[in-house]
Formats: sequence, structure tokens, C-alpha cells
Amino acid sequence: MYRKILVPLDASSTAQAAAEHAIALARECKAAMRFVHVIDFDGLLGAVPAAAQVLHDDARLLLDDWVARASQWGLDVGAVLAETTPERPRVADAIDAAAADWGADLIIIGSHGRGGVRHLMLGSVAEAVARGASVPVLIVHP
Repeated sequence: MYRKILVPLDASSTAQAAAEHAIALARECKAAMRFVHVIDFDGLLGAVPAAAQVLHDDARLLLDDWVARASQWGLDVGAVLAETTPERPRVADAIDAAAADWGADLIIIGSHGRGGVRHLMLGSVAEAVARGASVPVLIVHP
């Protein structure tokens, strides 16, 4: 059914729920997995090398942890660290590009499921991924 599953990660409980769901589905389908974390260099943050290095280090630890968890099940698993760029200024664009570059046939992403004013103010990366992705997207709520 699915051969390559891409899982966007951050440190949130919703991303962790999506990662756990993705591991279970990958085991069932015998699919390869790739975790991706996108660093959003919005504004001046990208101009501060020390801050950028901290973000890279933290992201690498997060990705390595999830790769180790998935590897315990004998899965073919990898990770990629992506960044927003002037060409891809939104996190959702970087996620879709990572899926396309790897040839993913499914994206599994967590969502808080916020509605109303909170959704309008905060937006939703998961929703933007679902609207713009070139492959099917499974949204997991914790």
C-alpha cells in the first residue's frame, strides 16, 4: 500500500502522536520512513549564527531520537533537516519539497485540531501541508 512515509516532527505532543502512528503503519505496510524537521528562519533569527546552531543541534537530537525508536522495529528509517528559504518561505512548502525529493507516497503529520479564533491567529502547518501536498496526507490528533 504505502512504500515511503514522511513524518514532519517538532517537539510537540501532536508530532509525537503522529510519529508513533507512522511507526505502526510503516510496520504494517513494511514501508520505509523518513522523519523531517523544518527550521523556520523567519526574520532575524537566520542572521544570528549561534541561534541557528542551537536550532540545528536541537533538531538533530529530536530526529536522532525518533530514528532510534523506529529502528528498534527493524524499519528502514532516515531523517532530514530542512530549512525555510526565500524560495520556500513556509514550513509547509519545505515539508512538501522533502516529500517530493524523497519520493514519499504518504505524509503523516500531527495537528492540534484548533478551531475558531485560535486557528485564525495561529494557522495550521498541518492544514497547509494537506492543502498543498503532492501526495496524500494523514493528519493525526493526539
